[in-house]
Amino acid sequence: SYTRPTAMWEQNKALIRRLYEEAINRHDAKAAASLYAADTKNHGRTVGREGMQEVFETPFETFPDFNYRILEATAEDDRVVCKVMMSGTHLGQPSKMNTAFGGMLTGVKPTGRKAEVLQFHSFRVRGNEIVEHAAVRDDLGMLKQLGVIKPIA
Repeated sequence: SYTRPTAMWEQNKALIRRLYEEAINRHDAKAAASLYAADTKNHGRTVGREGMQEVFETPFETFPDFNYRILEATAEDDRVVCKVMMSGTHLGQPSKMNTAFGGMLTGVKPTGRKAEVLQFHSFRVRGNEIVEHAAVRDDLGMLKQLGVIKPIA
């Protein structure tokens, strides 16, 4: 049966929209991290705001035109799940966080190629802060688009 969205669900989705539109897409890692709780978890590990700031700085240096486009956003209880399209041109290398992009771009010279990558991000919100984040990304598709790996013939 259909459950009508509550005001909390709409507030949670608005918080995540702000994260993407007002912080990440403006390449403001500090503003993005400020939307997270001091004890935030990323992919199951407690990293806090400082850790999240590093998480955001890495794609900005690797893809200077890094951008997310929200395709869908769904909220229920304290959860928000977004289907997004990440796009960017590979013009840099991760320097602070070698585990970014699953470590697959560490040591890879910039290709100058553009990639569009489908991703799903899951957030848990407490109050007006994000307390948990995890994502599933098409990293294989990204590597193929960047020419880092060749498709199987």
